[in-house]
Amino acid sequence: MEKELIRDNFCFVCGKDNPKGMHLSFQKLEDRVYAKFSLSHYYQGYENVIHGGIIALILDEAMAYLQTYEERFLTGKLTVKYHAPLLAGEEVEVFAEVKEDRKRFKVTRAEIVRVSDRKKIAEAEALMFILKEKE
Repeated sequence: MEKELIRDNFCFVCGKDNPKGMHLSFQKLEDRVYAKFSLSHYYQGYENVIHGGIIALILDEAMAYLQTYEERFLTGKLTVKYHAPLLAGEEVEVFAEVKEDRKRFKVTRAEIVRVSDRKKIAEAEALMFILKEKE
């Protein structure tokens, strides 16, 4: 039995109703999504360095935001490459786009860049499986 995916505004990354969430606000642009943010030391691994798992989580969420009302995505495979540490309090931007559009899946990519000098912090590619909405 297929379980319906329900949006309840409690997503850890973007849910406005989650009191322990990050509350990132993604914007849909023409062919990509975008968010600007900074993270506090609550998300660190080493002192003042944001945990790599949190970075992967944000990249994955940005790529999931590429979905439409007709399609829902589930991550099938996520590959992350780290370029530089993300420090607590640094202002960064995340961008995501569809690289390849197939019938049953999409290949997506995302990157996080530091606002001050445009240095790439991390990038990811994902295989996103498409779940068609029930009619």
